[in-house]
Amino acid sequence: LTVKIVEGELDSVFLKNCIASGDSALHQTAELIDAENKVLVYDNEPRNKEILKLMEKSIDLNYNIVIWPDTITQKDINEMIMSGLTKSEIESIISSNTFSGLEAQTKFVFWIILMDT
Repeated sequence: LTVKIVEGELDSVFLKNCIASGDSALHQTAELIDAENKVLVYDNEPRNKEILKLMEKSIDLNYNIVIWPDTITQKDINEMIMSGLTKSEIESIISSNTFSGLEAQTKFVFWIILMDT
C-alpha cells in the first residue's frame, strides 16, 4: 500500500490513500507513518526556497517525492481540480512523476533550472 502525504487537508481529499501533514515538513510526517511505500507530494512551488530545502532534504533521506512536470502550472492539488483536471488524471501525473535517489536529485535540479527560465 502506498500512502501519499500532501501539505494541505483539502488537497488530501482528492487522492486515494492520502493524508495531510498540515505543513510543508512532509518528511517529518512520513517518519510517523507506518507504511512500506510513502510518496511525498509537495506543492508545486519551485521558486519557494523553503519548499526547495524541504524537498532536497526528503531526497537526501531517500523518500519518494513528486517532481511536478512543467505542464502543471497550478500550485496545489486543489487548484488542479479547480482548473479542470480529474482525480484520476492527477493520480496518473503523480504516479509517473514520483522519483527517489539519484533520479530524484537529477529531476529536482532540472525542475529548478527549468522553472527559473
